[in-house]
Amino acid sequence: MPALAGRLGLGTLVAKDETARFGLNAFKLLGGLFAIETLIAEGAIRPRDTLVCASEGNHGRAVARAARDAGCRSRVYMAGDAAAARGAAIAGEGAEVVRVAGSYDDAVRIMRAEAADHGWTIVSDTSWDGYERIPHLIMLGYTRMIDEIADEFDAVFVQGGVGGLLCGVASACAVLPRRPSVVCVEPSQAACLMASARAGHPVAVEGPLNTSMAGLRNREVSPLAFEAAQPIVDAYIAIDDAWAHDAMRRFARPEGGDPAIAAGASGSAALGGLLAVCAEPSMAPVRERLQLGPTSRVLVVVSEGVTDPQLQSQVLNA
Repeated sequence: MPALAGRLGLGTLVAKDETARFGLNAFKLLGGLFAIETLIAEGAIRPRDTLVCASEGNHGRAVARAARDAGCRSRVYMAGDAAAARGAAIAGEGAEVVRVAGSYDDAVRIMRAEAADHGWTIVSDTSWDGYERIPHLIMLGYTRMIDEIADEFDAVFVQGGVGGLLCGVASACAVLPRRPSVVCVEPSQAACLMASARAGHPVAVEGPLNTSMAGLRNREVSPLAFEAAQPIVDAYIAIDDAWAHDAMRRFARPEGGDPAIAAGASGSAALGGLLAVCAEPSMAPVRERLQLGPTSRVLVVVSEGVTDPQLQSQVLNA
């Protein structure tokens, strides 16, 4: 995106566009499919088994698609206020969608309890004590993104969430011949990875979770992802929704011949973080620490397409 790179005072800006991965609207099937196919090969999953997860949308749709293709049933637990379009997309893949009162983290707890009662297989991208192998496989699947990138970069901006994508991207970058700086971007209201990094151990954040970056709307990190990512992530940035919305508009209406990308709020968050770093005076120490300037080569991950058309319309017409 050379025109936007010039406007931001950078040498090169590249977007890793995951909005059409496997015909879905996000990167998530990279991890879910790899994990499920591995478990099938090991005999841990068989046709007609029930696979379950909690999701704000993209992971649930990925698990539902992979389960259907494997001849399995699926149940996806969602926060009660998750966008209707996301629930409909999951149901369209053949899953039973279960709405719960509360947040994504509440959906995880209810899903775990019901899976234990019924003997269902949990395919979660967040970990907890005694449940680590499948989240590890999912994160391993995410490393494919970096395998597909031939160029070298000085910095990679990537979404936070529970930490699975961050861990996959950072782990893949850590073994490159020339390791780029990895920058985690989260919503200000759900900056659990930043809070955990400051504390030195996983902590939960409090307060309202009404950010439009729904895919990153969680209070708690995945302990497995946090432990692995902590030593190889160079910066954590928390942004308000306005930065993600600015990024959505810049993707949808690019300048100077840059390609257009239809990206949702979570998918645009990495660019939103970069915009904040480049434009916000208070972020000058971060720019200096990352050594961002006219020769810098920067990659931003676009993790999802438009999963909430109503929000997309509101943002683009604001």
